[in-house]
Amino acid sequence: MFIKPFKVKSYNQLKGTERKKLCQEILATYPTLTEGETQLLIPKKKTVSIMKVITYAGQLGKVYCVADIPMFFQLDFSHCTLLPTIYTLWHHPNLLRVFTTRLPVVPKLASGADLMLPGVVVKEPVTLYSFGKLEKGTPVSVDTADNKASVAVGITARSSEDMYMSGGHGRCVEILHVMGDMLCQLGKPPLRPNLGPVDIDGVNDELASENQINENSDERLANATNNLEISCNNTLETEISTEENVEETRMEEFEETENVIAGQLEAVIDPVQEMDNLLEYCFLKACKKSVKSSDLPMLVSNFSKNHLLVACPPDRNIDIKKSRYKKLSVFLAEMRAKGVISTSVIKGVESILTIKFDHPLLKELVILEEPAPPSDPVVSNTAVVSECYRVTADVVPVLSKFGYEKGDVMKRAEIRKCFTDYVKAEDLQNGKILKLNPQLAGIMKTKADQETITMEDGINKFIGRMTHMHAVTLAGNTLLHTGKLEPIDMRVIVRFGGKKVTLINNLDTFGINSKEFSKECQIIGASATISVDRVGKKTPTVIVQGNQILYVYKLLTEKYQIKKNYIRGLEFAPKKHGSQKK
Repeated sequence: MFIKPFKVKSYNQLKGTERKKLCQEILATYPTLTEGETQLLIPKKKTVSIMKVITYAGQLGKVYCVADIPMFFQLDFSHCTLLPTIYTLWHHPNLLRVFTTRLPVVPKLASGADLMLPGVVVKEPVTLYSFGKLEKGTPVSVDTADNKASVAVGITARSSEDMYMSGGHGRCVEILHVMGDMLCQLGKPPLRPNLGPVDIDGVNDELASENQINENSDERLANATNNLEISCNNTLETEISTEENVEETRMEEFEETENVIAGQLEAVIDPVQEMDNLLEYCFLKACKKSVKSSDLPMLVSNFSKNHLLVACPPDRNIDIKKSRYKKLSVFLAEMRAKGVISTSVIKGVESILTIKFDHPLLKELVILEEPAPPSDPVVSNTAVVSECYRVTADVVPVLSKFGYEKGDVMKRAEIRKCFTDYVKAEDLQNGKILKLNPQLAGIMKTKADQETITMEDGINKFIGRMTHMHAVTLAGNTLLHTGKLEPIDMRVIVRFGGKKVTLINNLDTFGINSKEFSKECQIIGASATISVDRVGKKTPTVIVQGNQILYVYKLLTEKYQIKKNYIRGLEFAPKKHGSQKK
């Protein structure tokens, strides 16, 4: 739902009463949360805002953010209530029913796919209760087998019974929000924590026990009734057999308990051994994923700084002194003895000469961490404004031949290419002259007796039948605006007592966060506030003390790279003294 960019319809901070109402709604929707836990999710000392959005598919929704991090969202579905984001579920993993998938499935979910039944990890053999007892449209979350921190939120695409009856094929969860989507691009979200692996057996046993309580009671009642009709000898034999079965069950449970305890004892690794394992893992990961053959030979100091330490998981730290090697040279000597690398020492300086990339230790290494999100390189403070056009019903008959549908957004170059290809396919072009077939004549609404038109006029008339829009891209987010783009408006007003203040409007139109912009204005020593209730203004207004037109103009043009034709109000800048002496 949030894979593609969405349009922000309004952005407002919640007042005290609205904040309390939101907390009450959260408590009513999720009774497992205590009032104290809800206050931690919606803290009083942090800014809580509501963002009304229109998704790429035209769906209306609301997003509740705490310090610019989305915590809850609500879509205009008849069956959808207030849903937590993955950041909320990282604090409270059990708010929703959880489906577990494998790590390689996550990139497919992030590209817009729904969770299919073959991708769900369940305990074998699959029973009627392996998928719980859920109705269609029930809010659920998705985690991975190696980490209980959720990666997606959605609703069940079918009931649990239908999932079982489908034989392991078809959709399981309709994904609404997934890690890495445009909702995650808001603010500066935290990294996914490691909450430990999922106990698949325990989860499925719990689901089965919850749903089989009534049936087990009925079975016990039926067995008791049948036993009353059996003779005494048969009853005695049945009781003896039952006692033997119970004893066998107890022995099996005792053995399982011993195995679990033994496994837990084995899991308690000595800190030195744990650091040894981490050091070897990071070394092999760096050799497999980071270092290339063209980088060799390489100084050990450069390898340690640029590759080994970088390969360490974000929640861990490498400390060689806490390992049994104590020095990196000792560890490298062991890797050299295993045949992974070859090294040389010249004047006391050690270098790595070669790495055997086909070594079994490297080929069999499994990378545990998820790949780094690609959000860092695209984040930029430069606002890019581009013209685009929305496909309308008038031009769909032509553009549908090239895979476009009504509502899709296209750039002028893309439209020109499709139009040219269509004209060539229909053999309508004669040099710079375009022959009008009935389809094009109907789209362009030309005169009945007009049979030809210039190629350039034809393209312009065709594009004129589409909705003109502007796309503003800033920090990885793209906002779409229909029609004329309202420029950033700067003006100076005089308040009571003769004090001047500078008002800046329409920052949100260009994707600029008003709160961050106001902080940047405070660098010059002037106080800056945000007003969201000014008469006639739908977006927040930044109010800066004094006449700061020149500073704001410089900030917009130099840092955010806003073009001059998208800024209005430079005439309110203070006049230079030299111009006033005439």
